Amino acid sequence: MKKKILIIDDNIDLQDLFRIHFESAGFLVYTSGDGLKGITEMLELKPDVILLDLMMPQMNGFEVLDTIRNYSSIKIPVVVCSSLSQEADIQRAYELGADGYIKKSDASGEQIVKQVSKFLR
Repeated sequence: MKKKILIIDDNIDLQDLFRIHFESAGFLVYTSGDGLKGITEMLELKPDVILLDLMMPQMNGFEVLDTIRNYSSIKIPVVVCSSLSQEADIQRAYELGADGYIKKSDASGEQIVKQVSKFLR
């Protein structure tokens, strides 16, 4: 059975790029363009893993992470994939419950798939 990933990122081009790489690796890929819709889709889809951007409209990734970890009984691995590379941002993401953190500028599509796959049950 294919693993489901929910990609929550407001950048359509990156959604498409990630979709190609994850589908090539055998994933069922779902996307959301903002944090609020992402939470709704998470509750409906119950994906195996979430790839989460931090800088988004409606609800940023920090707020999404806080909501998932503190107001949801669903325990899904969340890997942050962001262009924010300040140590304070990375630390905050982990404090809010991120399982992993990938700097967009430091990873190729294949590397992101490999890193995200580590968090699957």
